[in-house]
Amino acid sequence: MSKEFLINGKFKNISPFDRAFQYGDGIFRTFVVENKKPRHWKYHYKKIVEDCLAIKITPPKEKELLSDIHFLFKTNKKAVGKIIISRGISERGYKFNKDILHNRFLIKTKMPSYPKASFKSGVNLFVCKHKLNLSILSGVKHLNRLENIVARQEWSSDQYADGILLDHDGHVIECISSNIFMRVGKIIYTPKISHVGIKGVTRELVIQVSDQLGFKVKEVTFNLNKLLEADEVLITNSLFGVLQVKKIKNRSWPHQESASLFNQLLENLNT
Repeated sequence: MSKEFLINGKFKNISPFDRAFQYGDGIFRTFVVENKKPRHWKYHYKKIVEDCLAIKITPPKEKELLSDIHFLFKTNKKAVGKIIISRGISERGYKFNKDILHNRFLIKTKMPSYPKASFKSGVNLFVCKHKLNLSILSGVKHLNRLENIVARQEWSSDQYADGILLDHDGHVIECISSNIFMRVGKIIYTPKISHVGIKGVTRELVIQVSDQLGFKVKEVTFNLNKLLEADEVLITNSLFGVLQVKKIKNRSWPHQESASLFNQLLENLNT
């Protein structure tokens, strides 16, 4: 069986004293690797650096991460890369030495197979009962994802592509594995990530390229009823790109072209 992960650039075992294992003390990012190159890499690395600094971990050097990717992804076949940066190894207890050295992990997995119908006609979303709590680490993709895990257990059917997460005030924040947008006329709204939630790379790219399609983007606060009144709803993540939502609860939307147009633009940003 071939090795599908690296730790600090080598094939080795993880220590149970690593703080990622003990406390979820670290951050991660997931991305597509195609033709041995990570898609939208400069945006992912920017997020890695920002998230590391947010929890006071010294970020890894870009050349180290690219070297790891080049070493592990040896074929041109499309696959998924996941980078984890942990604070490092320490003894039991929350305290750690100031000279602690971070560990970097790179995991390689198969590219998910998304149904063609998801891109042609859209996907259904589940509305989760679990409500997100406020976080001082809003926007940071840290390793503590228990809330997402709890919410994902609320349904088992394949009819839903993802679940919508609300905060305790009933505001739409994101989906379990993706960010969410709603279009009303020529304005696209996405939840303002200020007190809870993740700022995904594809979310940032959609905001960046929207003007090319004649849309203006606003980051605002809105509830589920506002979402259901939208002309169109989209979800985004770094693996599938942009998907149209065709149904939430009893509200359905006809097929539209925005998701396809965004995906075309994002393909051209593949750097």
